[in-house]
This record gives sequence, C-alpha cells and structure tokens, in this order.
Amino acid sequence: MKNRNIYTWAGLSLLIAGGLTSLSAYFVFHLIWLTALGICMLILSFILIALGKAIPKLPPEVCSLLLETGIDNIATLIEELGIKSKAIYLPSSLASKYPRAFIPLHSNGSRPEITKALPQRLIARYGSSPEDIGLLITTIGSTATGMLESKPGATPDELESALTSLFTGRLGVADSTRVVCQNNHIKVEIHKPRLENGASWSHQCLGGPLATMVASVAAEAWNKPMTISQEEQVDGKYYVELEVGK
Repeated sequence: MKNRNIYTWAGLSLLIAGGLTSLSAYFVFHLIWLTALGICMLILSFILIALGKAIPKLPPEVCSLLLETGIDNIATLIEELGIKSKAIYLPSSLASKYPRAFIPLHSNGSRPEITKALPQRLIARYGSSPEDIGLLITTIGSTATGMLESKPGATPDELESALTSLFTGRLGVADSTRVVCQNNHIKVEIHKPRLENGASWSHQCLGGPLATMVASVAAEAWNKPMTISQEEQVDGKYYVELEVGK
C-alpha cells in the first residue's frame, strides 16, 4: 500500500465500516437512520483518502532543512569570494534550460550586458575581457519558476496572476500580490508574506527568497535580465522593485 499515513488508514477503515453498516442496515435490519449513518461514513472515508493522497512526500521540516542548507552553501561561497555585485536574474534563453542568477565577479559600477546564452557552468564568461566572468547559480526562484503551469506573458496582469498562483496556491507563502510597471521598473507588492529573509552575506547580492522568486518569474515572463533594485517589508507587506535589463 503506497500511502501509509494516518488519513489513508482512517479512510480505509471508515470505508469498510461504512460499507458493512449501510448494507446490513438497508437489507437486513431495514433501518433508514442506520443506513444514512453508513453512507455518511462512506463519504467521510472518501474525503480522508483524498487528504492522504494530498499530503506531500517530504514533510515541511525536511523541505525547510534542504532550503536552509542550500542558502547557507551559496552564502558561504559568496562571502569567501568577497562578492558585492548585484545578481542579474536571467531567463532560460540566456541561462541554458531554466532561469538562473548571474553574479559578476568584478563590478565597475555598471551592470554587464548579457546578450547570448551563457555556458552551463558555475564560472561563466559573458564577454571578451579577462574580467568578464561571474558565477551562474541556481536559486530558489529557478525551481519555483518550474512550478508554474505555463510561462506567464510580459504584462503586469499576467505576472501578477502567475505570482499569486505560485505564492498562494502552490507554496502558501503569501496571501496575494500586486504588480505595477513603470518604464523599465516592475514594482511588486506581496501581502502577508510568511517567508523570512534572513541576514546572510548573500542577501545583498541575491536578495531575499521572495524577491529571488519574483525576479526569476519576471525574467522568464519578459525574457529579459532582471536586477533587484529595492526590497523592504513594512506593515505586513513585502515590496520588491525590479529593474528590467536590455
């Protein structure tokens, strides 16, 4: 038996008990009220079995452990290299297969322009100069973008719908989102976030987990590089502002 959890076992028990009760009450004892009780037990059994199938294979504690481990490893790598450059979130067309974050190892105050797909390596080169190299890493946003049923369009309404579906429906980390676009900036307002940012060294490069997911989804939707220019949490709302690249 595949789903051996408490909901499945309780559902199967009610299914057997309800079946026996309703059949014997209707055909043997001819008691309507007992037949109705048996039918109610059958209905409850179907609900419990459905809940048993809906339980994730990994407990939330294990998922949280894996998430924290991945973030700590990335933070350690960035801290050891002393990188302070802002990450550039690339769509799958520029990052090979799926959205990723690119962190330039050298920064002269200007954001590098990435016009062609980078090689699928940790240390990738984006230009001809010896200093045109950086780290191409997979982030939380890379995985979260893959949870979307389809690629969102490059409009505020479609991006808002995709983020709400992801944060509220799939992940349960926020209540809703609101998206506003102004020139080459995208402003996202997340209501009642339930995911903490932390305070690691990598935060100044990559941004918080929610901002990372917003940037990755927006990069894939617009098919353009994105940079997190600002993020803050005020009065139960989390604000993320993205700068759209060329």
